[in-house]
Amino acid sequence: MFSRKLLPIVALTVTSALAIAPSFAQTDASAPTSTTVSKKTVRAQNRQLENQVRRTLTKTKDLDAGGIIVVARSGKVTLDGTVPDEDQIQLAGTAAAGVPGVSNVTNNVRMREAGH
Repeated sequence: MFSRKLLPIVALTVTSALAIAPSFAQTDASAPTSTTVSKKTVRAQNRQLENQVRRTLTKTKDLDAGGIIVVARSGKVTLDGTVPDEDQIQLAGTAAAGVPGVSNVTNNVRMREAGH
């Protein structure tokens, strides 16, 4: 007897809750936020950071940066290419890490093989 009276009340409560919940959970995903940055702006920032790192490598004493390729993505810099000797690999990574805006350096620079 008790359950027959309670069943319609529970059903009404659950139905009401399900109808109300989605209205509070809705957000406008298409509306731009103030932190949204365009792809064009991100690419420009990446190019600017690449150029800053390249300039720093070129100006670093005892570093032959001519064979080093720099790629930047949102503060993460990857160095690739070759240098004449082992000491320059570490020097390139350290110099790149010192550039403002660089959050991480992946140093894939290798020593140039003899005769090349």
